[in-house]
Amino acid sequence: MLEKFMTEFSARLAIDNLNELKNSDPKEYDETLKAFIAATEVGIQMLKESQEFRKAFAKIHAEFLKYPESKEVIEKALEANNEFRSDNK
Repeated sequence: MLEKFMTEFSARLAIDNLNELKNSDPKEYDETLKAFIAATEVGIQMLKESQEFRKAFAKIHAEFLKYPESKEVIEKALEANNEFRSDNK
């Protein structure tokens, strides 16, 4: 029970901090930006090295595409791709 409380408490603190960052001056969160970039780099490395991670990554994205919320994301991605292709002709 204490473990669940601590997990929920930690998650709430993280959410509160992220919401505070969202509304602050970007210059004030250089360290957070560095952490996100590092996490992204780790994720990319894991994609390269771990078939298990690639399968999990693909599974969650395939699941997302089954839901109506994905439609807007897909449309924006296609628009961005079309713009990129027309800019690079």
